[in-house]
Amino acid sequence: MPNLDSTSPAQSTDNTHVLAGFESPYFAAIDLGSNSFHMIIVRLNEDNIEVIDREKEMVQIARGITANGEIDEDTQTRATDCLHRFAERLRDIPKAQIRVVGTKTLRAARNTTTFLAAIQKTLGVPVQIISGFEEARLVYAGVANTISNGNNQRLVIDIGGGSTEFIIGRGYSPRMLESLPLGCVSFTKRFLPDNNHITANAVHRAYVAACTELDEIQKNTTTMGWELVYGTSGTVKAIAELLKGRDGGAVISKQGLNDLVDTCTRRGCLPACDLPELRRQVLPAGMVILQAIFDELGLEKIHIADATLKEGLIYDTLGRISDHDMRETTIKGLLSQHKIDTEQANRVKKSALHFWSKTKGSNKLPGVSRRRMLKWAAQLHEIGLGISHSGSHHHGYYLLRHSDLAGFGRYEQYILANLVRSHRKKLSMSRFEGMDTAAILAFTPLIVCLRIAVALHRRRENITPMPELSEHNGSFTLRVNHDWLKQHPMTQSALEQDISYCKNIGINLKLERTG
Repeated sequence: MPNLDSTSPAQSTDNTHVLAGFESPYFAAIDLGSNSFHMIIVRLNEDNIEVIDREKEMVQIARGITANGEIDEDTQTRATDCLHRFAERLRDIPKAQIRVVGTKTLRAARNTTTFLAAIQKTLGVPVQIISGFEEARLVYAGVANTISNGNNQRLVIDIGGGSTEFIIGRGYSPRMLESLPLGCVSFTKRFLPDNNHITANAVHRAYVAACTELDEIQKNTTTMGWELVYGTSGTVKAIAELLKGRDGGAVISKQGLNDLVDTCTRRGCLPACDLPELRRQVLPAGMVILQAIFDELGLEKIHIADATLKEGLIYDTLGRISDHDMRETTIKGLLSQHKIDTEQANRVKKSALHFWSKTKGSNKLPGVSRRRMLKWAAQLHEIGLGISHSGSHHHGYYLLRHSDLAGFGRYEQYILANLVRSHRKKLSMSRFEGMDTAAILAFTPLIVCLRIAVALHRRRENITPMPELSEHNGSFTLRVNHDWLKQHPMTQSALEQDISYCKNIGINLKLERTG
């Protein structure tokens, strides 16, 4: 895959083949951060990637969180107004080549359903809410593809508006991914609401709170070690700019940062500078968070990196389209980690996808490839067996719903986990409360295909002749050879039981004997 840098050569020597796989040479990524909304547009050009446009607005949605955990109307309006402007630059880019992700504030807010629908309508593409783990992975992907010193073990620190990500890795491979609730916007609200009235007491309280959070990762992080440290994000760049006369602007030294914090505390405000007012408002909190990071992790200096999450999104999108999908790597890891019977997984996968090709219908799950979800659910349907057979589908749901799955957005995990839980036993509509009516209509064919495939392969053997599944007006018909059914009475009983279970949630499935 090519590096995400207009001056760096592509990793792939066969870029002509890569280009041929894309509908357009243009790609876009939007990061809906807690402090700023970022957009990057790039062009894949022969052996490199050219950044042709960047936009950033400090929307600060974390500041719009009310006491009951909701994003207030003014903030939502400010956010959608910003995205209307972004949308103008996306008009001619294929939807599959645009990625939009939401991070800490959108993960935590209670009233995001309508807000996210409005964003999707504005941009024309769905928003993926990603976990802190996935946010860290994408940050590292962005940094790793735009810096040299690829053989050195590095620590990457990304201070955002609602959280800070910590990643240790070598080359393109992260070894440790952590996300802590240390954000310059959230800490500003809690401790330093007035950047023109910075007190020693407020700075001390913010510092202690940051150190308390850092205790969670301090031992593992320092034990793993690193050779170089990189800082990303607007907060780190702004601090480097303030220290440019002392440290040169490309690094931040521990002594320089300590002196800056002491100066601000003594004066009660930031030094005179050309930073935008919105950045100045949250910078004191960002400085204290970074000071705590320096002290807790024993840092002496950090280097400034330009790339971050949005560049990582571009790289990840190129991988998905070019058969280098991180999600496939994650699935393979789960198969190995949980010692899943891969022969059985592949039998079920092959049959489920065969049925899917006949019945997929026209409904869609926003931002989700139903075929891929079915394939991965078929491969992982036995992931819970290592805990308990009787409740394996429930254990499978829990593992997939709550694990850190690299490459997956939260909604994708929700769909995958629910599909695995639905592969056997009773079905209940209460399990699908996170889906609206249209999503449920798009989801039910997946349930039918997976349940039938699992039931047919219960003996862990191949089937000849292969049954056929058809769909008409939302009703499904499974046609199975009469003689085969007669020779497999337990399978026939299981299929009949599945018909009854499906009926409980409004799925009309019938069994026909052929031959």
